[in-house]
Amino acid sequence: MTYIVLFYTNSSALKFAKFIQRLNFQGELIPLPRKLTSSCGLGVKFEFTLNLAEIISDEIEKIYAVEGNQYQLVYHAQE
Repeated sequence: MTYIVLFYTNSSALKFAKFIQRLNFQGELIPLPRKLTSSCGLGVKFEFTLNLAEIISDEIEKIYAVEGNQYQLVYHAQE
């Protein structure tokens, strides 16, 4: 499944991109699509087959599943 992760800061996005690559999953930093909002404007798009709960951290704002041109919110941090 393809996901896009939104972060509160650019440094969190950079750190997560490196983290996901160390787990041997394909991922890349991307400018966020206009349909999605974020505090920093950068996100990480990646392919992931494990349970998302294993990668959730305090630095993640939202996670969207990508299905074609549609985005489905699958995680939102508590405010």
